[in-house]
Amino acid sequence: MDSFDMIVTAHSNPLEQKEFERQVAMIKPHMDWDPVTRTWRVRLSSSRAEHATEVLNALFEAARVYGTAVVMQLAPTEQPADPPASSL
Repeated sequence: MDSFDMIVTAHSNPLEQKEFERQVAMIKPHMDWDPVTRTWRVRLSSSRAEHATEVLNALFEAARVYGTAVVMQLAPTEQPADPPASSL
């Protein structure tokens, strides 16, 4: 079975400080935070389905509770290198 990677981002809505801190506590164990864009980011691999499920469950719970916007997209695949040209 082929595996694939996903890029997952989550954007924080404007929240009261205490709500934002609770949101951070929920998401921080799973993702990296960029305070400038107020965006969380992680790359997940389908080859680690249990880990991906754990992260996505936390994100969807954050979306339900805090209105966090979650976006998933396939990660760009690495293109195989062209084989060397044969010399005749």
